[in-house]
Order: sequence, then structure tokens, then C-alpha cells
Amino acid sequence: MRVTSLEVESRSGGVRVELDDAPFGTVSVADVAALGLVVERRLSERETAALVYRAEVFSARTLSLTMLSNRALPGAEILRRLQRKGHPRPAAEEAVGALREAHFIDDAEFARHYARTRAVRQRFGTRRLLAELRRLGVADKVAEAAVKQALEQDGVDESQVLREAAEKKARTLHGLEPETAKRRLRSYLLRRGFRGEGLVQVVREALGR
Repeated sequence: MRVTSLEVESRSGGVRVELDDAPFGTVSVADVAALGLVVERRLSERETAALVYRAEVFSARTLSLTMLSNRALPGAEILRRLQRKGHPRPAAEEAVGALREAHFIDDAEFARHYARTRAVRQRFGTRRLLAELRRLGVADKVAEAAVKQALEQDGVDESQVLREAAEKKARTLHGLEPETAKRRLRSYLLRRGFRGEGLVQVVREALGR
């Protein structure tokens, strides 16, 4: 195949490549140099395959940055989304790895922010926070350290969060039979990640019994 056009894209910062007068894909400026791409050069099958791969990596990186512009995400979640969009795993992994090196992806910082906001705004307990972070692909040690740091640095008292969650839910249970209200409130708090001996006492106090 013959390279018939190389044009810089202002929006993506990449170089749009045409082969045999037909649009092919976009690669980085560094890829153009590494692959020795110049107009009128003919590419072997091996060189064309390499160009296909570089275009996949660039596309995966561009999509990853779009995801991150909407909200912070951990690397594993971005990788899953890229594969769902059809990007081959090797290209997706390389794109995510490059963004990690450039500090666009930071699982620890993501986990700290996630734990901080969910604990305060949604009144999640430690167990729920850890479960959510693991579901998003954050490694156990990273998740555990992040939750601990986030709560300690922001002075978030989990027992206070538990009481606030219990009191808010209890207001929706008035009128129910005492045992029914107690069962529902306890189940609600367990789903939100709260555990411990103090749970029974908090349930009793929240229901006024």
C-alpha cells in the first residue's frame, strides 16, 4: 500500500493517514517518525500491520481522554470500556499504560476522591466503599489505603456517617410495625456497608425505641 497523504489534525494532535487515496486512520506524530511514514512511500504487509496497531493505540488513547474529561476513572475500568468499544486488548493496555505514565490515570487518587465523596454525600460505610472500588478494578491494597487516607485526612467519622444515614432512612419508616421498621433499617445500613456491634444501638436510637 502507498502513503498518499499525511495531515495533522488540530483537534486530536495526531496525523491522519491516507493509503492509496483512501482514509486509513490517525496515529501520533511520534508514530509517523518511528514508522518512517512519508508521502508516496510504499508499505510492506508488515509495515501496514504495524500502522494498523499504532492507529488502534492512538484511537484508544483518544477515547480514554474523552472518558476522563467526563469523570475520573481507574485504569481497569477504562480498559474494560475500551474493549467493549471494540479495541483489541494489547492496544487498549498500551494506551492505558501511557496515560498512567503521564499521570492522566491515577488509581490511588481516584480511590481517595471516590471514598471521600461517597462517604460524605451518599453515606457509605467502609465495606461498601471497598466493594465499589474493587468492582471498578482498583487493587485491594490501593483501595484499602485510599479509603483509610480519605476518611482520616478529611476527618470523616464513620460512626457519625452511620448515625446520619440511619436517621435519614428512619424518617421514611414511621408508621410501620416496630419490628418491620427495625428490620428494614438494619438491612438498609448493611447494604450501605456498615457493620459492627454499634449498629443495633444506632438502629434503636434512630427509631426512637
